[in-house]
Amino acid sequence: MNKILTLSLPLFLAVPALAQEADQAPAEPVQPQRGVYLQSAEDVEVRNGDGDRIGEVEEILVDEKGNPAGFLIELGGFLGLGDSAVVVPLDSLSWDGQGYVSSMTETQLENLQPFGE
Repeated sequence: MNKILTLSLPLFLAVPALAQEADQAPAEPVQPQRGVYLQSAEDVEVRNGDGDRIGEVEEILVDEKGNPAGFLIELGGFLGLGDSAVVVPLDSLSWDGQGYVSSMTETQLENLQPFGE
């Protein structure tokens, strides 16, 4: 009888642990983030809230740690003539699945200091 009690004691101690594991919810699968690769964001059209083209992303600027810091946007012009480039903060553009939409108006963008001057 002592052998049965001795052998069954570990079983009784393990049952609560097994029950506890069964109560845990399965881990949620990691959902992919929506967005674009930084490199593929270059030369993507930038539109205003009305859907009118105002320029395109020329470069994604990074800080000293390599984190995205802003966009270099080429405004206006045709075939590179008469255009100007300005730097805008990351939060001034949003991705709509087809291109970037600027929260800044075309006038606000044109009033920014041209890049490199």
